[in-house]
Amino acid sequence: MSAPISATAAQSHAQRSAAQTLQSERLFYVIAGIVMLITTAIGFREFYLHGKGFAGDITQQIVPLVVVHGLAMTSWVILFFVQSLLILNRNRRLHMRIGVAGAVLAGTMVILGSVTGTLSARHNPGAYQPLGGNRFFLATMLGEMLCFGTLVGIAVIYRHRAEIHRPMMLLASLMVISGSVGRIPYILEHAVRPPLYVMGPALVLGALFLVLHWGMTRVISRWFALGYLAFVVASIFFIVVGHSSWWNQIAGALVG
Repeated sequence: MSAPISATAAQSHAQRSAAQTLQSERLFYVIAGIVMLITTAIGFREFYLHGKGFAGDITQQIVPLVVVHGLAMTSWVILFFVQSLLILNRNRRLHMRIGVAGAVLAGTMVILGSVTGTLSARHNPGAYQPLGGNRFFLATMLGEMLCFGTLVGIAVIYRHRAEIHRPMMLLASLMVISGSVGRIPYILEHAVRPPLYVMGPALVLGALFLVLHWGMTRVISRWFALGYLAFVVASIFFIVVGHSSWWNQIAGALVG
C-alpha cells in the first residue's frame, strides 16, 4: 500500500506546485502591467499635464492626431493591466470579450503611430535631432509599429495558448512604451545616446521583466526568451536601416 500512497502524494505535490507556478505567473503579468502604467504616467506627465512633446510643444500642424495617438497608447497600457488582472482573478470569459476590443485598438494604434510619426517627423524635424534626426527616428518609429502589430497578431492567433499569448502581449506593450520610458527623469539622458536611443531603456526593462518572471516562477519561459531575443535583433535592425543610404532616400521623400 505504501507505493500507491507515495505515488498519490507525489502527484498531489506536483499539482500544487504547478498551480502555484501558474498563479505566480499570472501575478507577474499584473506587476508588469503596474510597472508599465507607472512608467507611462511618469514619462508622459508633460503630455498629460501641459500638452508637451519629447522636445517641447506638440507638433502644431497635427495636435489632434498626436493627442488621439497618445490616448490610444495610454489606453493600451491600461488595457494590458486590466486584462492581466482579470486572468489573475480567473475571469477568463470577460478577458476574452475585452480582447476583441483590444485587437481593434491594436490595429488602430499601428495606423495612428505610423501616420503620426511620419507627419511629426515632416513638420517638426528639429524635435528629433536628439534622437538621431527625423529620418532615423522615422525608421525606429515605423519599425516599432511593425513589430507591435506582428507581436499582437501572434498573440491573437495563439490566444488559446497562454504560454505564447501572454509574453507576446507583454513584449508588444514594451514596444509602444519605449517613448514614455525614455522620457523618465534620469533615464532621459541615456535615452538620447546612440546607438539605441529610446530603445535602450525599453530593452533594459524587458530584461528586468525576464529576470523577474524567472524569479517569481522559477521557470524560464521559452517563448518570453525567444520573443525578447527577437526584440533585441529587431532593435539592432532598425538602427542599421535608419543609418542606411537607401532608407535615407526613402525617408527623404516622406519627411524631407
